[in-house]
Amino acid sequence: MAPSEPKVRWSDVRLLYVREMRSALRERNIVVHSVLIPVFLYPLILWAAYTMMAFVGGQTAALPSRVRLSGLPEAHRGLARALAAERPIQLVEVPPADGPRAVQKGELDLLVELLPAPANPPLQHNVRIRLTYDKSKDRSATARQRVIEVIDQYRRQVVDDASRAVGLDAAGRQGFWIDSRNVASAGAMGRFLLGMLLPFFLVIMLGMGAFYPAIDSTAGEREHSTWETTLTLATPRAGIVVAKYLYVATLSAAAGLLNVVAMTFSMKSILRPFGERAAAMTFAIPLSAVPVILLGTALLALMVAAVMMILAAFARTFKEGQSMVSPFYIALILPVIFLMSPGLELTPRLALIPVVNVAIMFREAMSGTYNGPLIALVTAAQAATIGALLWLATRILSHEDLVTGSHGGSLTAFIKERLLGRGRTGTSHG
Repeated sequence: MAPSEPKVRWSDVRLLYVREMRSALRERNIVVHSVLIPVFLYPLILWAAYTMMAFVGGQTAALPSRVRLSGLPEAHRGLARALAAERPIQLVEVPPADGPRAVQKGELDLLVELLPAPANPPLQHNVRIRLTYDKSKDRSATARQRVIEVIDQYRRQVVDDASRAVGLDAAGRQGFWIDSRNVASAGAMGRFLLGMLLPFFLVIMLGMGAFYPAIDSTAGEREHSTWETTLTLATPRAGIVVAKYLYVATLSAAAGLLNVVAMTFSMKSILRPFGERAAAMTFAIPLSAVPVILLGTALLALMVAAVMMILAAFARTFKEGQSMVSPFYIALILPVIFLMSPGLELTPRLALIPVVNVAIMFREAMSGTYNGPLIALVTAAQAATIGALLWLATRILSHEDLVTGSHGGSLTAFIKERLLGRGRTGTSHG
């Protein structure tokens, strides 16, 4: 930057920031992507997805299961009666040799074969049952599950009858019992589920909230020939860029927080189609987690805004800006997809990885886990990343051809030519 350029006045930055925010609120696309989509679209998509899954599951459950019973001995005629008594199960006749092929072709859902039991069985009339099904077909897998439930019930009845015949009651043959007790409350289960879903959608919405403002405030101004006019304002160039950067970060953070609020209030209705257990959960963000959530949102928003503005700074049109920023948006989402494993914990190594560290910190805060040293490490790692990005932005700002949009290269070409000194170099100012 030129030495003669005056220092940045924060009063000017504030005025420019307010102007950018007012302009954004008058821009339909920015309002839609930074306000309306976070509040309505993703909760609506989740609700529609879960409702559709429940609907499809209901349609599958209503379909009868076509079952062929083969090799049934006289002693187990009761199994055929038990299967026939189940309304979703339909016993059909298929030649035994054609059974496996009929399952593969979808003409038959399940082939049940009763085969000889192992040698020297401890009880009379023992049999071995083989179920042939096609796991790639939902209807066939459903038929297998239905038949297994009937067989288990029938087998318990057979064992009960045989035990009574030798003088054993149910308690005498049990051996041991297993009792399970879940100490997690409905609120704890709700916080667990929110902790799994919200970091993923938070990152998506932070990127969505910054996407259009970042491109519009750089490439968009060049395309509309307003960038040069903005640079003529009686304030340093750095002040203009800082105001734009804070404006983009603000809309990014607003989009993320609005989505968190919308998801929290809509989760109960979203999960209602999945039965009483899901509907009984309560969803609320612990007050102790709010500072961590706000901190993580701010750190991610500042980083995302910096990267997107740097990438968009090399575009001369809005369309070019979209093509340059879109790969980063995809790369921003991918790491979080692999973080949805429930057993993943924040470690010093993970605390150094941008985006990943904040997502895990967010999830642990929702479950009531607060590791002060690791939170400090996450903050330091994110701050260092943001500092490096802002340093790169100041280097970009020092080149007049990049500010005015006359530079024809990309960020990679800029780093190679201007920072590493390889290849041709352009005119540099400051």
